[in-house]
Amino acid sequence: MRKLSSCFFVLLASSLPLCAQSGLSSIAAAQSGSTEESAKLTDESFPDAPSAIAAKQTGDQTQAQEGGEAKGQEAGSQKPETSVQPTAVDAFSLGHVPMSRQEGPMTVGEKFSYFEKPVFGPRTLFTTAFRTGLFMANPLSGYPREWKDGAGAFGRNYGNLYARSAAESFTRFSTDALLHEDPRYSRSTSTSAFGRAAHALGFTFVDKTDGGHSTPAFGNFAGAAAAGFVGNAYLPDGWNNTTHAGQRSLTVFTGFAIENLTQEFAPEIGQALRRLHLPKLPLPPIWWKP
Repeated sequence: MRKLSSCFFVLLASSLPLCAQSGLSSIAAAQSGSTEESAKLTDESFPDAPSAIAAKQTGDQTQAQEGGEAKGQEAGSQKPETSVQPTAVDAFSLGHVPMSRQEGPMTVGEKFSYFEKPVFGPRTLFTTAFRTGLFMANPLSGYPREWKDGAGAFGRNYGNLYARSAAESFTRFSTDALLHEDPRYSRSTSTSAFGRAAHALGFTFVDKTDGGHSTPAFGNFAGAAAAGFVGNAYLPDGWNNTTHAGQRSLTVFTGFAIENLTQEFAPEIGQALRRLHLPKLPLPPIWWKP
């Protein structure tokens, strides 16, 4: 009897884990079946509702788009470096003709410096003296003796040329500053010599504003008039009238056209000088005044 009781308890103890395992398996199967049924019910009841997988894919795509937009904004926020436009000649170049200037409009201070150099620059003493010597070597017919011979005549003519240059420069500066004109010359984009020459001559009458628009060259007209009429205050009688002042103004305005032509064909002039083995000869596009 005791042996039968012991066998019964042993069988009962060994069957408990098996029963528990089968019970847990049935419970898990019931739960998974209920989950599938609920998901199926949800899909059938709400056909427009997104599934979990679709929602995850949508979230991944949104994050990718946001990352691409952020990279695009970072790339767009980087501003390009300021470029250099080959459109003007350095007025005081030696040995070569740098064809570069910084883009953008000039400030009032930059315009003042641009026109101040021909008046107070280091070469002014030499160029004015050279021009004075040329004038006295071939004086005007009927000019008084005190304006043709001697040191006093040299000083008078020197002061006359210097005053004309100063009046022209400061009048052009004032006009360009007030009317927002760009005093710099812009070279032609034409490939023919005739087109480039026509552009240079036309630029004497019509130049550019600070914004790059075409405008009458009021600075050139005003500067030429000031240079021509300033001599009426001190030149000898017979040369201080309106006729001679107009002639002097026309000479100065012609000098603007020659200056533009020189700057337009500066590369070719530089090449010709190098062929002549004159690399140190300064070119006169700005500081040379007729």
